[in-house]
Amino acid sequence: MSWHIAITEDLDKDRMKLETDIRKWFADKGEEVSVTAFPDGESLMQQVTRGTFQLVFLDILMGEEKMDGIELARRLRETDSQLLVVFLTSSPEYAFDAFPIHPFDYLMKPYKIKTLDRVLSEAMRVLSDKEPEITLRIARADYKIPLGKIISAQSQGHNVEIRTTDGETLKSKTTFMDIERLLKADPRFLTCNRGVIVNMDHVLSLTEDSMLTSDGQAHPMRTKGRAEVVTAFSQYQISRMKRGMK
Repeated sequence: MSWHIAITEDLDKDRMKLETDIRKWFADKGEEVSVTAFPDGESLMQQVTRGTFQLVFLDILMGEEKMDGIELARRLRETDSQLLVVFLTSSPEYAFDAFPIHPFDYLMKPYKIKTLDRVLSEAMRVLSDKEPEITLRIARADYKIPLGKIISAQSQGHNVEIRTTDGETLKSKTTFMDIERLLKADPRFLTCNRGVIVNMDHVLSLTEDSMLTSDGQAHPMRTKGRAEVVTAFSQYQISRMKRGMK
């Protein structure tokens, strides 16, 4: 399998170093990779269609007259909601501005090779679907679903509807309580309301009363305990940002 990665970084030296390090990482593993580097977001947007790239590294701060990485990420997600976004930044404070985009990860500049190794390893695991699965009863058959493909699970009458990154809505007779127990063993999942659990990796933004996920769904947050839900989501984001600093 050949991997397709894009980099948007306005500093020539930083852009060339990251491209070189990524190519070396894949070469050391005997994997094929195509890395395309851009000096600005406008150049990247001219070449992007759904599926063009699987992973992009975006510098949060560009030149004054250039599109910043956060706005670029918003536009990329409109084109390809499944694209994994890693933000590059030299200032932790700017990483907080990126929270509403909910990136896959952060890479703090100057980065350490071991940090880049972790980011690439986790991205390849997700893209390869080599991750934990749960088995649910769907239409009288056992159905295995990788956790990373689950966007949300919601109780609907006697069924639980599971929405996936493939655009499917699966209906299971498994009780919501059992599905919630299976999913909450993984730190990515958060119960935002009674009968509703979401994968925080697919939450794009928060409003005053709901979570917007990558499939365009708005999941209401419970009124009582809403602050705890927001705090849990923020802490998850912060923990990811801190990993990018190590």
